Amino acid sequence: MPGWTSSIKRRAGEMLRLPPDAVESVARVTIVGDDLTIEGAKALLEVSSDRISCDLGDRVVEIEGESFVIKLVTEREIHAVGRVRHLSFGGGRR
Repeated sequence: MPGWTSSIKRRAGEMLRLPPDAVESVARVTIVGDDLTIEGAKALLEVSSDRISCDLGDRVVEIEGESFVIKLVTEREIHAVGRVRHLSFGGGRR
């Protein structure tokens, strides 16, 4: 019953006033200066010096910029550096 468990987690988070990403598996993209972190990524779809594309499950994040270098890839996170110029979220996996 995955739906039931998700519902309980969501309600508990609401009662405790926690953000949804604290209790559910949701993706998060964080950009601080030239540091980029993508949490909850399911797959790295495209990497070049000016483009990074990741499958987040229900959508795809595409990041355009310059001088991208992937620093770390784990099962659920991607860390990169580079200058971000544009970020977009699209539908499911291409």
